[in-house]
Amino acid sequence: MFFSSWVGIGRIFGVFIKLLIKQLMVRTLLHTLRGLVQIKRQSGPRIESITRPILVAWRFFVCTIGIRIYRLFLLGKRQVSRFLLPAKHRTVYLVSNRYALHAAVILIAVLTSAMNFGGREVRAETFGQESMLYDLVAQNRFDVVEVVSASSVPVVRSNSYLQDTVIDVNAHIDLDYLGESYVTPLVGGEMLFSPTIHEEKSDIEEVIPVREEVTTYVIQEGDVLGSIAEKHGLSLSTILWANNLTFRSVIQPGQELNIPPVDGVVYKVKNGDTLSSISRAYSVDVDKILSFNQMTASDVLSIGQELILPDGEPPVVSTPIQRTASVSNLFSAPTTRTTTGGMNWVWPTDWHVITQYYGWNHTGLDVDGDYSTNSYAAADGVVIYSGWRNGYGMTVEIDHGNGYMTRYAHHTQNYVSVGDVVYAGQAIAQTGTTGRSTGTHLHFEIIKDGRFLNPLDYIR
Repeated sequence: MFFSSWVGIGRIFGVFIKLLIKQLMVRTLLHTLRGLVQIKRQSGPRIESITRPILVAWRFFVCTIGIRIYRLFLLGKRQVSRFLLPAKHRTVYLVSNRYALHAAVILIAVLTSAMNFGGREVRAETFGQESMLYDLVAQNRFDVVEVVSASSVPVVRSNSYLQDTVIDVNAHIDLDYLGESYVTPLVGGEMLFSPTIHEEKSDIEEVIPVREEVTTYVIQEGDVLGSIAEKHGLSLSTILWANNLTFRSVIQPGQELNIPPVDGVVYKVKNGDTLSSISRAYSVDVDKILSFNQMTASDVLSIGQELILPDGEPPVVSTPIQRTASVSNLFSAPTTRTTTGGMNWVWPTDWHVITQYYGWNHTGLDVDGDYSTNSYAAADGVVIYSGWRNGYGMTVEIDHGNGYMTRYAHHTQNYVSVGDVVYAGQAIAQTGTTGRSTGTHLHFEIIKDGRFLNPLDYIR
């Protein structure tokens, strides 16, 4: 009973406090309104004079300009909707259709396949070379060997093979450039002296002695690697491989170089080596190794023994940037293309990896290969030259009539002789790296009326 009375008193007191707070708030608001009324009475005319121009300008822009612009917007929106809404509905239906995803996947697969199998129809001479990415990666594509003259004269770049300061040893190319004494559009003639068969020399070439073992050459003032290789009847690659010359190698007067007896590799036997493993790694027949090194199949290899691997090549070290080609083209038979002149042209070798294009003073097309690939007659014709031709190495030249001649260079051996009639696609030689070459490849030229032509205008 006593507790209930106190609860009732508390409730009454709470109601009284709320009433006082409401009264206080009402009085505060009344005083505020009275103050605002007094302020308006005292400063109303002044505020009105200030705000009147602003209100007039606002009404003008809103009523006169804004409303008209809004009406034009609504009208344009209404007109555009007449065309967009139907198209929008059709587009949404096309995307939301349950067959749309299946059709998109099939289309992507067909386009990808067509681009891959049709890759050879793309002219790649300048594809992507204008991009910044090409400039960044092209500089680091391969290790570069710097051929430096053995003198104190500063080395500069030159288009001449014997004075060129930068040579790419990984790319299988040549330096058959305009300006070289042996590079000429003239074809035919007598066979020149070949350092591989040691025939009687011509008036312009020095007799190269027969060597059966590795000899030593002391670099003289003014020597460059290119001239040393030519003096000994070897390819530049052989000199580089035999002396472990790789990235920016510098030669000096008095320095000694190992000179192999033939083009190929000088190999030092390691633990676990066999003739078969060496043969596979360096792409050379076991019989060649046995014959040149005067060995028999029963002989046992000893660690540290030096072997001459004729026509061998060191295993290629993989690099992040590699040449690309359509899968369907890499190992395919020669393809035929008919020109306006009525001649049937075929691709002149087994592989389709181009290592150097026509242009920049390069007179032909370099196509990669190895000792298992051949060169083929690019069109029907008659062989007018087959033999050694200075920096071209083992060369075949064919007359196709109508002023067209073709030249095939740097072979290991030729299959045809002068006077042979050949047909388009007939094998005429084995790929090699004779002459001024940095690796096994075909150098192919088309000549018409004494002028070099771009082979890719005729073959694809």
